[in-house]
Amino acid sequence: MAEVEVAGVGQEQGSEDPVLLLRERTGGRRYLAIWIGAPEATALAAAEVAATLPRPLTHRLLLDAVEAFGAELVAVRLSALVDGQFHAELQLRTADGGSRTVSARASDAVTLAVHQGCPIEAAEEVLSEAALPANAVATVGGPEDDEATPEAPPSADVEDEVERLRRALSEATPDDFKTDDD
Repeated sequence: MAEVEVAGVGQEQGSEDPVLLLRERTGGRRYLAIWIGAPEATALAAAEVAATLPRPLTHRLLLDAVEAFGAELVAVRLSALVDGQFHAELQLRTADGGSRTVSARASDAVTLAVHQGCPIEAAEEVLSEAALPANAVATVGGPEDDEATPEAPPSADVEDEVERLRRALSEATPDDFKTDDD
């Protein structure tokens, strides 16, 4: 297993679909690109900025329920790639000190890890099959091949977008998240 971190959520050039980028923390600093839906991208953005909402959204609710039963999310693992879909597992420590593994969608698992602040790991088989080399991914700060390379400060556009998202989330109500099917 290799530890990975969220490098950001963006869009593939020429597409409007959100892409979650995970970056290997050490070694080859490879990237995993996971296509996710707009609701998942929003939930991940809320977790990244630690938005405090009047009522918990689904990911926070799930973590609160896990904790209410005396368990704790201790790690998330991207365990397999099946027919182009990433599979993940939640690693839980139970109240009696035991452990349990729960299958999850990769986007949900990563969002839970960001909320919890726990490690995200990727199986070497997943990285070998799906990873992009560090120099193949364009990021705001540029390629980060060297661990000692300082991160470039976010651009004003990125900071403005984060602030806009914070304001929108702080003013959001549960009705804002209803769909036509609700």
